[in-house]
Amino acid sequence: MQAKINAKLEAIAAAGPPAPASDMGGTGVQPTPRSMLTVEERMGEISPQTVHAVEQGMARARAADGAGDKTACEQALADVRRSLGQ
Repeated sequence: MQAKINAKLEAIAAAGPPAPASDMGGTGVQPTPRSMLTVEERMGEISPQTVHAVEQGMARARAADGAGDKTACEQALADVRRSLGQ
């Protein structure tokens, strides 16, 4: 699922204008999904509410997965997909 979310974030980023180097400050050579969300939020490509919903949903999914609760994990991932418009 993380790969699908990364692909969606990359598609959102690719659809928008290129970010100036100053917006990428503080990120490493390989951007993470979280750093991509942050830059897209700064550029207005994704709302702060969507960023928050994705971060919270992924945290719930990881916690449910760690607890062995497949149903809760799948529900959290479905929430993330909905937040990303999938």
